[in-house]
Amino acid sequence: MFEIRDERENVLDTRPTFAEAELRLEEICAEATEQAAASGEGTKDMTLSWTIYDTEAGALAGYMLLSPDDSGRPYVPISQTRPTRQEDLA
Repeated sequence: MFEIRDERENVLDTRPTFAEAELRLEEICAEATEQAAASGEGTKDMTLSWTIYDTEAGALAGYMLLSPDDSGRPYVPISQTRPTRQEDLA
């Protein structure tokens, strides 16, 4: 079982596989981005963090840091982004 925890170690959700936990965490990030855009609060210095904890292994399985974008642009899941490579800039 995989738990999604916030920065205070509160369990937000549990999923049976890492892949499902990762998808749920992407949904949480999208929700945080939508809330930031809707509230109009300045989020420039805000960083949110979550972890995925493997309860069977008793270990951290993954983590996510997010600085919400309050510009109104939709959240782009990590699985849909590409790292910037020097070849891509040419």
